[in-house]
Amino acid sequence: MPRLQELSTLSYLEEALSNRHVPPKTSTWEREMSLGHQCEFGTYRLRIRTVEGSDDEVVIHEDLSLISTRVWDCSVLVAKWLENIATRYQETPDLASALDLPLTSSTRDRPLNVLELGAGTGLLSVCLAKMGAAVLSTEYGVSVKYLQQNIDLNKIADSQSTRQMKWTPKSGVVSCRELDWYNASETLETLFAEGHQSVFDMIVVTDCSLTRRDSQGFMEMIHKYGTKNYTKVILGLCHEREGTPYCVENVPKEFRDVVKISEEAWHPDFKSQRHMIFTFKA
Repeated sequence: MPRLQELSTLSYLEEALSNRHVPPKTSTWEREMSLGHQCEFGTYRLRIRTVEGSDDEVVIHEDLSLISTRVWDCSVLVAKWLENIATRYQETPDLASALDLPLTSSTRDRPLNVLELGAGTGLLSVCLAKMGAAVLSTEYGVSVKYLQQNIDLNKIADSQSTRQMKWTPKSGVVSCRELDWYNASETLETLFAEGHQSVFDMIVVTDCSLTRRDSQGFMEMIHKYGTKNYTKVILGLCHEREGTPYCVENVPKEFRDVVKISEEAWHPDFKSQRHMIFTFKA
């Protein structure tokens, strides 16, 4: 996003943090539950169950220069919710079954194709790849550089840069790409390499409703890159963001099968009164 808009949005988030009620006396996984600048940023670590059945540590290096280079609570919440439902009945994650994705004979022979919009530090993209998905992780401007660094750090990067190439989905691999929500020229078909089915089984978006315009932007990308009546969308929202009311009002108007996920389905160690998770079809 333009630097002016970045600073404006950053000021909005800082004000939201400083105006929050007194932090809880008990410890919490939510780092944003601190007052003002008391949040700790630097290196973030999160354990996630992998498709091999091990518990791997995801490591994210943060930077304070941009809001997109910090790990925000919503991405952690969604990652652990997905892990929780994907391992409910088996030791290794099965995202397709957990999300009731309508896979056919042609889609079962390839990886689960996932597009993340506004990926930020890449935490959720890394977790999804660890759980076996092929992930196209997108950001804008200089944020893409930081995103790529974290993907490289976790050793799940595509061996070939895809920033200017067509995407070849690979299970357990994250490919980074720049995507401007307000000037996206590529179509769904031109994103994929020849010989690969041009479809995303899932699109994920977390904590991107900073402003009404941001909400309109990622909703337009869902329309553009989602396959109607097929692609499952995972949307994580924070109550404190300016654009969240717009999403809550308009997502049911523009998309099908909208479901608000019950907190009972969330990971038992990762609960929050500040967030919501929705699923729906593009």
